[in-house]
Amino acid sequence: MPKILCSLSLLLVFVFGEAQEVELPSDFRQHTLTQFNANLLNPTYAQNWNNPNSLAVWSRWQWQTIDGDPTTIFANYTHQISEASTGSLGFLQHNTGVFLDIGGNLNYVYKFSFGDGIAVLTGVNVFASQRTLADDRFISDAGIDLTQLEAAEGFMVQFSPGIRLQANQLGVGLAFENAIGVGANDSDILEASNFKTIVGSLNYDVPISLLSGRGSSFIRPMVYVKSIPDGDTQIGVNGLLSTPKVWLQGGYNSFYGASAGLGVTLGGTFSVGGLMEFGTDTSLSGEDPTLELLVAYRFAKQEKQKRESEEEQKEEEDTAITKMTEEQLQKEREALEEKKRLEEEQKEQELIRQRLLVEEQRRNDSIQEAQALALQRQLEQQRQDSLARLQKEKVAVQPNERYEEVAQADGLVPGFYLIANVFGTKKYFENFMKTLQQKGLEPKSFYRSANKYNYVYLERYNTMEEARKARDSKFSGKYPDKTWIFRVKAD
Repeated sequence: MPKILCSLSLLLVFVFGEAQEVELPSDFRQHTLTQFNANLLNPTYAQNWNNPNSLAVWSRWQWQTIDGDPTTIFANYTHQISEASTGSLGFLQHNTGVFLDIGGNLNYVYKFSFGDGIAVLTGVNVFASQRTLADDRFISDAGIDLTQLEAAEGFMVQFSPGIRLQANQLGVGLAFENAIGVGANDSDILEASNFKTIVGSLNYDVPISLLSGRGSSFIRPMVYVKSIPDGDTQIGVNGLLSTPKVWLQGGYNSFYGASAGLGVTLGGTFSVGGLMEFGTDTSLSGEDPTLELLVAYRFAKQEKQKRESEEEQKEEEDTAITKMTEEQLQKEREALEEKKRLEEEQKEQELIRQRLLVEEQRRNDSIQEAQALALQRQLEQQRQDSLARLQKEKVAVQPNERYEEVAQADGLVPGFYLIANVFGTKKYFENFMKTLQQKGLEPKSFYRSANKYNYVYLERYNTMEEARKARDSKFSGKYPDKTWIFRVKAD
């Protein structure tokens, strides 16, 4: 496609310099598309400007003469795939007066939403077309070298991406009409045209609902700048007033001039409109106005019926409110006051219930604390009784029984200790403790300052009977060596 654009630029320099006073740019001349088929201006406009789901046919006759002058025809069906994505399929015939492009258009748009009315829309137009020379008079002109023009003929595919930032009603867009072009021929003289036809736009939608309560109507002012290879940069403004039944638009383009158009929608589905563009530059003073026609059909009967039903319901509600008497309004106010009073009573009762629950919980906590304290005292008394019984117990030493008894020993708990060994050397004491632990036992020890010995014991018991039973059973079979009993009496 870049090769084609370069060839077209060369042709315009020679041909239009000879045949006309005005050189026509190579762009699609789609700057007036604001109601339907707007994806030809920026691929992301298919999401909402095309009014999906709709089929629209747009035709432009440059300088109004239908036969012989440059024309563009674009038929396009737009379908909303989901809330985030939209696609369209179209037919495009573009005649510059020199070349004729006939082919198809495929469009896809995806919307990335970020909340708070902020979204980024990305899209792409893919054009596939066959290019031929459009006017035989150039071929018969012996003064024109057609070598480069004929090299530009053939099948081509063109990719035109676009992006738009939407912040509530504000939109900022950027589109590349000829970003990447792939042709069937091998000529490479047009590669410099890639990313040269660029359209930047800024628009702001003002819902008419702010003024008239009709949410489906809006005013859309827009400004744009369009850069074209080997041509003057175009600067333009557009204004669109769109309602469910009629739309009005007007604009100005620094190259093509001022434009004005209108359209109507019948039955909420079928639309037809027209536009005329008048050259205001002195170089266009000899040209007739440009004519555009638009026909569209929207496949949205269910949406239309739902919208009409909602509007009828709203009108009925408004009528009912208007007819309501002062007595009815008073009853409504009294009912609201009664409802408010009941709600206040319920809140007060709930507060009382919460306070009672808190007091009940406090009482339960106090009872539990008293019960816990009584249990603690009972356990302490049982411990004291046990110590007292232990103090009174007298031991009758059996023959050949090793037994030792002391009144107290460095704060040890009174009881009967099953002694495994006694050490005066710390090293041997520590080795013995490790040996018992390796055997799976849990030995304990205490140090007596009276004789400076470390005592290793297996367990402490409350009675002599329990201690003897553990000794005689070899500590339930866990310790086969000899043990003896060491008693600490209670104070």
